[in-house]
Amino acid sequence: MNNETYRLWDTPGLGEGLLGSGQQKRAQEALRSLLADLSDKSGVHLLVICIRGVSGVMMATKKTYDLILRMREKYSPATPVVAVITELENRSTAFDTDTVLSMETWWKTCSGTIADHDMTFSGHACITTVPDDCHPQIPGRRASCQDLVCNLIALHSLHPRTAPPKDLHVLLFGETGVGKSSLINLLAGWQIASVSPDSAPCTLDASEYQFQLGTTTIRLWDTVGLEEPEKGPNGYVGAIEKAVQLIRRLNATGGITLFLFCMRGNRITATTQSNYRLFYEVLGKKEVPIALAVTHLERESDMEDWWHRNGKALEKTGIHSTGHACITTLESHPKYAESRDIVQRLLSRFDDQGKFSMPSEAWIGRILKGLGSLVEKTFPRGKDLIRILTKRCNLDADVAQRVAACIDSDSGW
Repeated sequence: MNNETYRLWDTPGLGEGLLGSGQQKRAQEALRSLLADLSDKSGVHLLVICIRGVSGVMMATKKTYDLILRMREKYSPATPVVAVITELENRSTAFDTDTVLSMETWWKTCSGTIADHDMTFSGHACITTVPDDCHPQIPGRRASCQDLVCNLIALHSLHPRTAPPKDLHVLLFGETGVGKSSLINLLAGWQIASVSPDSAPCTLDASEYQFQLGTTTIRLWDTVGLEEPEKGPNGYVGAIEKAVQLIRRLNATGGITLFLFCMRGNRITATTQSNYRLFYEVLGKKEVPIALAVTHLERESDMEDWWHRNGKALEKTGIHSTGHACITTLESHPKYAESRDIVQRLLSRFDDQGKFSMPSEAWIGRILKGLGSLVEKTFPRGKDLIRILTKRCNLDADVAQRVAACIDSDSGW
């Protein structure tokens, strides 16, 4: 449009109740979440309120206007607001020399009422969206209306904020069943991750996802935390193999920006603490920031209340964080959109965070040594570990021997 690219978001109708395009509360929540997200990223450059011109200015229009103005003041107070009045085809006839001018009579008639309701717009356009061959048939009517709207948007839109593209590498972990896949779908805004795994999980198995949050590219690894493997040395073969694969993939992409620890909003178990230690203390050497996503809080009237009651007790168990999000990942819940806003805002705090990585050999040795210290004594060592590293993980024999020797010694990486 005018050699410029515009992105337009069509939100559900406001103030329409069950007769409109969506339930009122859900529609309001969707708009609020969108404004919050856009204002944090590329910005909101224009707000367009569509008004049906089949009658005069109704109280529903005033309520919608007031609602949008309240949201604008909170998230983007400098954004202009314009009005587009539709369904005005019957105000022009085939005998009118200027169809645009004939539709403009609606504004002249209603402008006094608009002012009486304390509604102010930076600009307006009086149009119809019907094709030219609809009654009354008027050639060129649709093109004229299109020009009106395009000029309105071009004239009143704020200049876009220019922001360099960013990327955020997030390693998500937590016990099976805490809702990690649902959290990913919440973040991405669509069904990107399956919520029903096809096979039994294996410790440190990771699935990679990529999606956009504004100008930031999110690269996320959904990683299985400590589970209950089979007893005996062979029970950890899969975990060792997955650990080596994970380190290789992280190094190949530049490292980790953030740990996101997903946990249920109930009691803290020993497995919860072990997972925290494995990822934050071992894999990240306490150098990667960690944020908490507390899920299954559907019964909380205010989900943040959970943190007020449990935050200090959580820290006493040794679990510390640089941020948290108390949310629901249940899509049918009224606070689903609010939860998306909360967790997206949490991630946006780490946009400028550097990435952590280590040389592959040292990183593999560190994670395996830490894994061995957190599980039972049957974790493979010595020749058993060397055989797994060379046969299953395709490490060079010399590298495998050095890793195994370090795990058996008291020295660290």
